[in-house]
Amino acid sequence: MRPSRGWGPRSLASRTSLFLLCVILAAELCAGYFWYRHSNQAQEQGLISTVRSMALSASSTIAFFRKLPQDYRHLVLEQLRNMGGTRFFVSLNNHPLPVTPISGSSRREHMVTEVRRVLQQELGSEVTTRVEFTNRADLRVFNTELPIDDLPLNWAHYSLALGELNPPILVIQIAVSPTAWFYLAAALPAPYDSLDPRFFTLNQLGFMLGSALIILIATWWVVRKEIRPIRNLARAATLLDSKREVPEVQEEGSSETRAAIHAFNKMQRRISSHLHERDLLFSAMSHDLKTPLACLKLRTEMLDDAEVRDKFAAHLDEMELMVKGALQCMKETHIHEEIEALDLMGMLRRCGELYNHDEPRMTLKGPPSLMLVGKPLAIKRCLQNIIDNGIKYGERLSVQVARQGDKVRIAFSDQGPGISPALMERVFDPYFRVASTRALPGSGLGLTIARHIARIHGGDIHLHNHQPHGLTLVLELNLD
Repeated sequence: MRPSRGWGPRSLASRTSLFLLCVILAAELCAGYFWYRHSNQAQEQGLISTVRSMALSASSTIAFFRKLPQDYRHLVLEQLRNMGGTRFFVSLNNHPLPVTPISGSSRREHMVTEVRRVLQQELGSEVTTRVEFTNRADLRVFNTELPIDDLPLNWAHYSLALGELNPPILVIQIAVSPTAWFYLAAALPAPYDSLDPRFFTLNQLGFMLGSALIILIATWWVVRKEIRPIRNLARAATLLDSKREVPEVQEEGSSETRAAIHAFNKMQRRISSHLHERDLLFSAMSHDLKTPLACLKLRTEMLDDAEVRDKFAAHLDEMELMVKGALQCMKETHIHEEIEALDLMGMLRRCGELYNHDEPRMTLKGPPSLMLVGKPLAIKRCLQNIIDNGIKYGERLSVQVARQGDKVRIAFSDQGPGISPALMERVFDPYFRVASTRALPGSGLGLTIARHIARIHGGDIHLHNHQPHGLTLVLELNLD
């Protein structure tokens, strides 16, 4: 019978593919983490070197403008704008302009501190400075605090435009006099389009998922091809329990799988040979025993002593009953039929109809319908044997059916005298009968056959006495 499903995929291909996908993603994340740490350290060193260089260039520019006469400063700025600007956007303002700092950056303060340190080192510690990193969209220029994109192209775009990139803008403001602030803005050069590197960019994430998907598909295809022989072997093993003749499984796949299939085919041939020989043996026994029994019965009828004749007849009837019981046991516990879906409740109702003609001797409680996968004829014989025993020894029988997960529990409770706890297991032995029931007809094989059928369907049978008197037989079967 099938095991409980549990959580997650069930097939080997799905489990292996899922496991491999998790391993690939974990490996990619670990590799990405170590790459990120290395890249982060390298970028931080590069950023420090870059902003230090920008600060040195800015300090040189500021020193140059500070040396110019105050009336010439605006002329020089105008000439630079007409020529297309420099790598910096520079202006003179009468007050420090507000700057919106970049949010969410862990390095911003460290870079700002480095720029201030270089400026104070080059221009002197008495110089009043304001340093900040901002985005281009938040950049304001001139005394009117205009957005930089509102200025003419030759004023702004030559110095701070980097195409589709949008790097952080370094803004330095230095007081050159009480009413004049030198304003300098410069974009970080490529490849520093951000102060903080991203752990994974969209391109990296897409590459990682794409490579994982390709490996996953290839693995799934290979594993599915490799487990096909195992699936065929499982199907053949299932059919072996329900059919007399099962085609041999083709030997394919890995060397281990081929060895398992070869051993299975060899075992199947031995089982088929054994079953064939057993059937021949019991057919011969059935034929050979009937003839001497018939002769003995005929000779018994010729005895003059009536008492001796009756004893001989009783012993011969008992022997004949045992022979028939043995043959019936072999026939009913090795039923070769197809496994199919059947309605258990309907089968129980049909088994009990024989005893409910004149009066209701069997009552049935449970769901209106309950589907079960198994051998219909074997299940019917199992139920019929149990019901026959319950009615025979307990007069009346109460049957309760309940579903418990992937199993069904059927309790048969009679109103008989019950049996000793020491004999609970012995009643399943062939030909064993409790002393108080030996006067009743029967061979003692009914419960033996019933338990065997229950166990080949993944279930079992248990007994216990109940109050005030009677015996309860519990039959458990797998639903699939």
